[in-house]
Amino acid sequence: MDNHPRYRSLFWPILLVGVGIVWLLSNLGLIQQISLGSILKFWPVVLIVFGLDMLFSRRYPWVGAVVGLLAVAGVVALLMFGPQFGITTNTDTKSEIFSSPLEGVKTAEYNFDTSSSPVVITALDDNNSDLISADITYRGTMRFDVNGSDHTTVWMSEYSDNTSWLNWDFSFDNLKWDIGLSPEVPSDIILNGGSGSINMDLTGLQLNSLQTDTGSGSSNITLPQSKDAYLVEIESGSGSVTLRVPDQAAMTLTLDTGSGATSVIIPAKAAVRIEVNDDGSGSFDLPNGLMKASDSSSFDIGAWQTPNYDTAEYKILIQVLGQGSGSLSIR
Repeated sequence: MDNHPRYRSLFWPILLVGVGIVWLLSNLGLIQQISLGSILKFWPVVLIVFGLDMLFSRRYPWVGAVVGLLAVAGVVALLMFGPQFGITTNTDTKSEIFSSPLEGVKTAEYNFDTSSSPVVITALDDNNSDLISADITYRGTMRFDVNGSDHTTVWMSEYSDNTSWLNWDFSFDNLKWDIGLSPEVPSDIILNGGSGSINMDLTGLQLNSLQTDTGSGSSNITLPQSKDAYLVEIESGSGSVTLRVPDQAAMTLTLDTGSGATSVIIPAKAAVRIEVNDDGSGSFDLPNGLMKASDSSSFDIGAWQTPNYDTAEYKILIQVLGQGSGSLSIR
């Protein structure tokens, strides 16, 4: 029979009371604002003090109380005096308009490196005097660089603020990248997506090329009509991708898909050739009315095209360079 008295550790009750005190002080404005994510940032401290409590509290119950009090006092002190040393728990949301004039520009290249913010890219009005106009709401630091005169290169990217190492805010509702591009000049677009959604309606733009790595967010892309053929390169990750091809457009479209579903929507009577160089584990659906145009004995690898492809004015060449575990549908 175990005659040793059982002691209940005071660590967890003190820790819960301490979290409540910290939140109350934050709501009263006595310490800097925090969020649930800010509290969760202290999980390594919880592991340390929990381990100390397990080691000593059974034999010395007062140790758990002391450890809990010291942990709470340390967190409160950090929140109170941290800003004096450049340590903050939150980063203010900032909204800015970034723009560059159209005057004198003959061609443009846009480089976008996005993050968790949802991205919307459309064409500006014909009478707009800007090459680019971007309404951005963000946290951290934005890079906006414009180089060149006749042939202009635009760089936009977002960086997190390393001094805000306690920030872990789940409220992304107000963050956005709303970008308008001029339809007056031929354009090349390079976009590296993050976890945010991507919606690009490029209708009306003079597109030379589009290169995009869509990341983990969902993507919806509408391509423009064009008399001249242009290049589209899509590399997708875990996010779904929907790509819409318009009437009267000639292009080469390369696809390297990942685990997300990819859907390419083409016009009903379009002249299309589809070349599959590598198939994956995901399902693969081709549109009706195609004929085999290669000698490959593989069911999934080879070339297919519509009967009118060789003589058509507008040709759509789709090259599947690789397919992951996600489905690929061309319809």
